[in-house]
Amino acid sequence: MCGKPGRRRGWQAAVAVSLGLHGAPAAAEPLTVFAAASTTDVVGTLAARFAGARVRTSFGASSELARQIADGAPADVFVSASRAWMDFLRDAGALEGEATVFASNVLVCVAPKRGPLRARDVPDPAALLARGLASGDRVAIADAGVPAGEYTRASLARLGVLDALRPRLVGLKDVRAVLHAVELGEAAAGFVYATDARRAAVEVLFALDPATHPPIELLAGVVRGARNTQAARGFVEYLRGGEARALLLEAGFRVPEGAGEPGGP
Repeated sequence: MCGKPGRRRGWQAAVAVSLGLHGAPAAAEPLTVFAAASTTDVVGTLAARFAGARVRTSFGASSELARQIADGAPADVFVSASRAWMDFLRDAGALEGEATVFASNVLVCVAPKRGPLRARDVPDPAALLARGLASGDRVAIADAGVPAGEYTRASLARLGVLDALRPRLVGLKDVRAVLHAVELGEAAAGFVYATDARRAAVEVLFALDPATHPPIELLAGVVRGARNTQAARGFVEYLRGGEARALLLEAGFRVPEGAGEPGGP
């Protein structure tokens, strides 16, 4: 059974160093939000602006965070970049109610700024493999199980280039690690979310066709046994509200129809 008190106490010390504290002390009990690495900037900003409670954040791969929560880590809200990992927690009995979709994203292939790929005609994965990569070049991708990596592999397989590209692929722990490797020139190219590419010194070569992989959804759910259930529910609702919508759009995310208008609750 997920969320046993003893296991949660053990996790408190293990994850405390990775939690950032945001916001004014609007509630006695801080709210702990575990969120996908690809949401670091926008969720960090939203956490600082949320009026319902102080918010502590911990970011990482959705797969890693979901497993931690299932093992009893002290999270109140989970923000996932994959419906599969939200379903994993639901099936484990670790979620209260249904998760809500509050944004979506796009995958792109990036290369270092002023790198050799910039001058080549590389409009899609087939061209990247055929004429973009030099001998010995490697392509960074999030590890298997990490949503960005799973979406990318699904797309490359659908396009018929995964097997040929596989010897070039280097798996990394999450999408931010992929972005960092490309930015430093440690990888000739890499697959990241479009919102991450906006914030780094990289060139976008092309976007992956959304029809070639499952929808890239950002979901938020309240963890069963949350210490501040009311604030947790409020934060999930806040992610669908007007202020969050405006910040998500500004950051390059897409938002679902029916989300609050800017300036709304």
